[in-house]
Amino acid sequence: RLGRLPEHGRDSRAVPHRATLARVLALRPFLDKLYAPGQAVLAPPEDATVVCRCEEITAGQVRAAAKLGATGPNQAKAYLRTGMGPCQGRMCGTTVAALLAEAQGIPISEAGALRPRAPFKPITVGELADLPGG
Repeated sequence: RLGRLPEHGRDSRAVPHRATLARVLALRPFLDKLYAPGQAVLAPPEDATVVCRCEEITAGQVRAAAKLGATGPNQAKAYLRTGMGPCQGRMCGTTVAALLAEAQGIPISEAGALRPRAPFKPITVGELADLPGG
């Protein structure tokens, strides 16, 4: 009566789509392993390498932040401003996490990721002013 699909109807309609998705994604682990980026790509070995282009932060500065106690990308952001430029960490977030993980001897997944902050897509002040009700 509300125009909503009951759970059993939803689930039965999803079966063929879930099967297709599972079949298509079955190759993904193999491809991820085969084409995994090298450690030097994720964590540049040279300290002079710029890892955050927006804020001009180098790999050496991130390593120094790790020595000061930065445990993850969000804490490094507080120390260095990595991920606070126009790209909001979309370009440097993985590299910063890899550098911190390398410095701490932990997997990148344990180092964490940058928390997204609004706006999720950079917009200009003019665009904000043009919004309805602004």
